[in-house]
Amino acid sequence: MKIRLAHVALSLTTAMLSVGSAIASPALQWGVCGHPSQSQALWSNYAEQFSTLDQRHLKSYRFDVFLNNSTGAPRLLQALVGLAHAHHITLHPILYVPLDDTNNGRYPSTDAGLEAKAYDYTYPIVLKFANDIRDWELENELSLRKGFKSGPGLSADDYATGQAHQWAALLRGMSHAIHDVGTRAGKPLRVVVDTAGADFGLVPFLEAQGVRVDELAYHYYYGAGTSPYQFHIPGGTIDVFAEMKKIGKPVIINEFNAAEIYTPLKGKPYDDAKALVSLKTHAEYLLHQKEANIEGVEFYELYDEPGKNAAESNFGLLKDPSHPKTQLLLASAYACGQLSQDERATLISRGLFTEASLADQLASCSKREAH
Repeated sequence: MKIRLAHVALSLTTAMLSVGSAIASPALQWGVCGHPSQSQALWSNYAEQFSTLDQRHLKSYRFDVFLNNSTGAPRLLQALVGLAHAHHITLHPILYVPLDDTNNGRYPSTDAGLEAKAYDYTYPIVLKFANDIRDWELENELSLRKGFKSGPGLSADDYATGQAHQWAALLRGMSHAIHDVGTRAGKPLRVVVDTAGADFGLVPFLEAQGVRVDELAYHYYYGAGTSPYQFHIPGGTIDVFAEMKKIGKPVIINEFNAAEIYTPLKGKPYDDAKALVSLKTHAEYLLHQKEANIEGVEFYELYDEPGKNAAESNFGLLKDPSHPKTQLLLASAYACGQLSQDERATLISRGLFTEASLADQLASCSKREAH
């Protein structure tokens, strides 16, 4: 998780215009990001996390998988696969291959060496879990690395940098390994690459470098007063959803939260009420847009992490495993998860729904479940 290109424009008046409207019955799958790890107490109870997802009808779980010569990645995936099957949850792993690891000189720091290393590290883990996992994401937020691009990111030409070409060689090897496993196993495996801000030139750049990309991921962190239809970039504005459509691939919003969370990094206090309005406002945008083929939305993230900076510490749907935040209730309303009477009252009292709009949403959930 890094500092995103988010426009924090707070406008409660604009945000509340959408609050009273009933939610349509979307074909979106709602999920969440997590950091499962036996070495971190907060994230060590995998069963508890998946039980929470199941209860709240959050149907996908995105998480990091670091590939090297250790047995850590297979152990982690083996533990999560069983829980995912038991709770009917889709796993969305993010694969990481280290750029500067030569494996004791086996892989030279050339394009060919990077590609071979990435292929060799990726192939066995994907083959082992090809029956359990369909989508495999490659790295995280590469386009936000300093020096990765030379312009705003909207054009493939903005990535004509040495760093971007190195990473493209690595991703080329990873993507080819995934597709080769898919062919061998007879499974429709997909390669996912993420973007943020206006970085819609990344996928065309990578494809020109031989990287096979099947799904576009997008990290969505906007303020309540920011419209995705008029996202400001140098020289003008873009329609985020139209840019997604131009890529011509299915989309997953695999990091979603409010830009207001970043205000402490600008010397201002965090305002949870404004963040909730922002989250509600942009959930509505995602539900009702008609341009991009968005398959799902994943909240970043399941738990607060108080040991991190003032922004990173507030992303959770829960403060900790025992203390849900209003953010979890809002996510549950959209995902058609369980909501107690007290939780419904909280959503109404905080101005996120009216009694009528919440009743409409719950009715739409019943209709979806009936089908």
